[in-house]
Amino acid sequence: MKQHIKIFIIFLLFTSFLFAQNITSKKIEVQKVEPPFWWVGMKNTKLQLMVYGKNIAEYLVSISDKNIILDSITKTENPNYLFLNLNFSKVNQAKNFNVKFIKKGTKNLSFNYTLKQRKNNSANRKSFDSSDVIYLIMPDRFANGDPENDSHKDVIEKANRKDKGGRHGGDIQGVIDHLDYIKDLGITTLWLNPTLENNNPKYSYHGYAITDFYKTDPRSGSNDDYKRLSDELHKREMKLIMDMIFNHSSNNHWWMKDLPMKDWANTNPDYRSNFRGSSIADIHASKDDQKRMTQGWFDSHMPDLNQHNPFLATYLIQNSIWWIEYADLDGIRMDTQPYPYKDFMSNWAKRVHEEYPDF
Repeated sequence: MKQHIKIFIIFLLFTSFLFAQNITSKKIEVQKVEPPFWWVGMKNTKLQLMVYGKNIAEYLVSISDKNIILDSITKTENPNYLFLNLNFSKVNQAKNFNVKFIKKGTKNLSFNYTLKQRKNNSANRKSFDSSDVIYLIMPDRFANGDPENDSHKDVIEKANRKDKGGRHGGDIQGVIDHLDYIKDLGITTLWLNPTLENNNPKYSYHGYAITDFYKTDPRSGSNDDYKRLSDELHKREMKLIMDMIFNHSSNNHWWMKDLPMKDWANTNPDYRSNFRGSSIADIHASKDDQKRMTQGWFDSHMPDLNQHNPFLATYLIQNSIWWIEYADLDGIRMDTQPYPYKDFMSNWAKRVHEEYPDF
């Protein structure tokens, strides 16, 4: 009898342990918050945060600061995402605030979010114009300023100078090291091919298959390095144009592995092998050709983004404004500008000009 009681107690303890483990395994894990931070003093005082984590939608959300208004919370068909619509109209100075996620029976989780102070006259920044001489640089092919970052543990493709389509080691530091040389050529403005993360198996050196819109590729440097490049250019009274891509991303982008919504990316199977570029400008073009051109993937590894999804549209617009403010940009070159939806591109330009009228 005593033996049976011992076995029963052990069984209860074991099942309790499994129950506790089950609760722990389901606890929220915030993996991404984008934009990663923001600024006070923006003309548009609203911000949409995309929060990604396991079963994040099952939790209640609260904000620690009474002056930060949580206008609304949007859940999607994917429980791993929440979109938090914040309003900073009552905030007039830089601060940190806490966002807490609460669910009965689980451990609460929170993260701190930072509102930085906007630079003086940021809204009145000037841009490039017809008096500028613009020099285009593909960083991986220009100069290797830091051989230590030619390969990186967090990326798939490593440096291989013997491969004509591989990574050759050029980086942001290499550009900084040659700024005086570039200025002596009479150049006033630099336009760099994209330096954002392109964590792809091969042919990633060009930068046009982005896997993270907020992170500089570690083989090129860091976000701080990109900001330092901007600062060094401005010290020399030179300007920086950032190359952006809103038409497509890489199929290795982190969100492509767990889409926020089914219509986040277009699913048209046509690729650029069925290129219909002329249909964009031709008012007599076939509607089918126009649709295939607008919704078709740029390539088999570059899914076409659906800017008619309002959450993706907001994400991309905020990303532009974030980089202008963070890196003190003087201009944007928009890759494949005719290919996304024209109404979105018009709204994007409108929103940027609301914050930076002369940009």
